[in-house]
Amino acid sequence: MLQKIKRWLIAIRAFGFATTTVSTGLGTALAFHDGYFDLHLYLFSMAPLILIHTGTNLINDFFDYHIGLDDGGSLSSSGLTRVKGGITPDQIYTVGIKCFLASIPFGLYLTLLRGPIIFILGTIGALAGFFYTARPISYKYHGLGGPSIFLFMGVIMVWGMYYIQTGIQSWYPVLVGIPVSFLITGMQHSNELRDYENDQRKGIRTAPVIMGYQNARYYYYFLISSAYISLILVNLYRLLPFWTLLAFITLPPAISRIKTVYRAQNQDDLKGIDYKMASLNVEFGAVLVISLIISRIF
Repeated sequence: MLQKIKRWLIAIRAFGFATTTVSTGLGTALAFHDGYFDLHLYLFSMAPLILIHTGTNLINDFFDYHIGLDDGGSLSSSGLTRVKGGITPDQIYTVGIKCFLASIPFGLYLTLLRGPIIFILGTIGALAGFFYTARPISYKYHGLGGPSIFLFMGVIMVWGMYYIQTGIQSWYPVLVGIPVSFLITGMQHSNELRDYENDQRKGIRTAPVIMGYQNARYYYYFLISSAYISLILVNLYRLLPFWTLLAFITLPPAISRIKTVYRAQNQDDLKGIDYKMASLNVEFGAVLVISLIISRIF
C-alpha cells in the first residue's frame, strides 16, 4: 500500500503544486492585508485547484506519452515515466479525469457563495488544463503553454483567491499578481528549454522550438528579470507595502538559475531545472506572503 501511495505521489508531480500554492497564497495574503480572511473559504478554494492541477499533470503526461515524447531521450519530470511499470497510462488518464470531476462540487459551492464568475473562470481553467496537451487542441504543442500558465496559474488565480475571500472585484490583485506570474511562467519555460532537443527531434512546436534555442534563452532571462522589475513597479505605485521588496533576497538564487541556462550546452545541463525553479517560486512567493501578513499585523 505504501509503495502504491509513493508511486501516485510521484505520478502527480506534487512538487509542481508550488505554482498553485504561490498564487493562492498571494491572493489570500492580499485579502488578509486588506482585513479579510476566512479559513473555511481558503480550504474550499484550495481543494478544487489542487484537484484541477493534479488532473492537468496526469492528462498532460498521458498525452505526452502517447505521442512518444516521454521516452529514453527525454529529461522530462513526467510522473508516468518515473513510475513506468507501476502505474499504467490508462490508470493515469482515468484518475486524471476523476480529479477534474471531483473539483466540480467545490466549484458549485463557491459559485453559490460568490456568483457565476467563479464557475466560469473555474471551468475555463479546467478546460485549459485538460487541453494543454489533450487532443484535438493540444495548445502546448503550438507554443501557447506559457501564456496559459501566466494567466490561469498566475494573475487569474491570484484574483480568484482575493475575490473569494473579499467578495470585491478589482484589478488590484491582477496587477499585484504580475511578478509571481512572470516567475511561474519562467518555471514552465525552463521545462520546455530542458526538453528542447527532444521536442525538436519529435517535431513538437513548443515555444523554444518556435523561437529557436538562443532566443528562448533570452526569453527565459526576460521572464525571471521581469518578476523583480514588476515587483519594483507595483511598489512604486504603492500597490504593495514596502516590506514586500524583501523578496529581493531571492535574487541570488534567481541569478543562479539564469547562469545555469546561460552555461547550458545541451539538455543534460538543464537536468533538474524544473525543481530549482519550483523552489525559487516558493521562496519568492513565501517572502511576499509573509511580508503582507507582517504589514497587516504591525
